[in-house]
Amino acid sequence: MKVIDHNGRLFGKISVIDVLVILVVIALAGALYVKNSRPHTSASVTTQTITYQVLVEGAQNYLKENIHVGDKVYDLNYSSGGSALGEITAIEEQPGSKMATFTDGTMGLAEVEDGVNLLLTIEGEGLINDKGYSINRVYDLGVNSARTYYTKYAEFDVTVTSIF
Repeated sequence: MKVIDHNGRLFGKISVIDVLVILVVIALAGALYVKNSRPHTSASVTTQTITYQVLVEGAQNYLKENIHVGDKVYDLNYSSGGSALGEITAIEEQPGSKMATFTDGTMGLAEVEDGVNLLLTIEGEGLINDKGYSINRVYDLGVNSARTYYTKYAEFDVTVTSIF
């Protein structure tokens, strides 16, 4: 007696294709069982208060007058689910300067006429892990990242200078 006959049946009783289909169904059932038998991780994650500072370089006086302690900060370019990235808790005014290219082709800080640098301290809720800092679970925060922030009355470019 042959293992596979001339009709492609094992031992003359069942088709080889039928055997392959049964093996695939058993493998899928086993994978589904293993997937559903693992314990699920908790959906609740504890957020922490993340304090970070951003620098607004060369802010004109009209901009300075429209940024206040207590303002909520947003970033429309990097969606954070529509919620605020935090609240401004302190504003430190520094002499105005901005990176500039000089006529000899070099770059350096140049004084800004009628402007100041603003160092904003912002507090937001987020996650801290070995990969870094995330505000509102989706907004990755990193030192030296350049972003455009918004408040209720102002839009300004910032550079993240430090994270506490």
